[in-house]
Amino acid sequence: MSGKKLEADWLRWLQDNLDRNCNPEELLGTLLKNDFDIHSIQRHMGLLFPKDSDLLKKAGIKEETPDSQTEIDYVAIANTRITWNDSGIHAQRVMTSNLQLYTVEDFMTADECDRIVEISSTKLRPSTVTTGADYASYRTSSTCDLGWMNSADVKIIDEKIARAVGIQLSYSEGIQAQRYEVGQYFKQHTDYFKKDTYNKYAAANGQRTWTFMVYLNEDMQGGGTRFHDLNRVFTPRKGMAVAWNNLHADGSLNPLTLHSGEPVLSGHKIIITKWFRERGRGPMFY
Repeated sequence: MSGKKLEADWLRWLQDNLDRNCNPEELLGTLLKNDFDIHSIQRHMGLLFPKDSDLLKKAGIKEETPDSQTEIDYVAIANTRITWNDSGIHAQRVMTSNLQLYTVEDFMTADECDRIVEISSTKLRPSTVTTGADYASYRTSSTCDLGWMNSADVKIIDEKIARAVGIQLSYSEGIQAQRYEVGQYFKQHTDYFKKDTYNKYAAANGQRTWTFMVYLNEDMQGGGTRFHDLNRVFTPRKGMAVAWNNLHADGSLNPLTLHSGEPVLSGHKIIITKWFRERGRGPMFY
């Protein structure tokens, strides 16, 4: 038995009802009556999917585990929680076609920003890039691998970002912090992996999907994030997040995500960045 995949409105309906602890078997019945594909239902219900339900037996459906390594629901990724008007995080979509780009004012509090700045300052290293040998002149910031640190403060922000995007932590990379001093920059680039680097960096967990970046300070000149094809520069504001989907809804790479970190002219800039992936462990969505 096959049917249609769950899309934006039904994904929101399912997520809201799961959050309210509604009976999973009743939700399954509603979805089956509306001719949704059993694998799509199972993937989005995750561990709450009632695999022993009499509804499946009566319909002659044999429950199977979809292959998460090959079957990726890009439409669902493009319609995850951050894209919802009623998501509760007050994300504002930048008005442009063919690119999902959002800002969230005051995503982190001033205290949260200051605490992460303090933690990240303890283990900075030169930033790197995944392609080309001359990265020293292409990306001149410093990086702290916050995700590798056993910090309760980092874990809180990690979870906060994942829930805002709507994708589980197991489908993400650890948070990084980047610090830019005067004159430092990151030249134009995309966050997705290209053909020459995919096998090395993405063979296991797949392509990067969403990027979520937060500015931790605003006391500088320069240092904006420029999206080149949009001719749009975001000026750092403390606690503000900028998030975008690196892929189209069909899973293809989106070159309109080309962006750069503009040179800092005075003061310094500190941001955190988190990337999400196509594959992970367990259900993808909250």
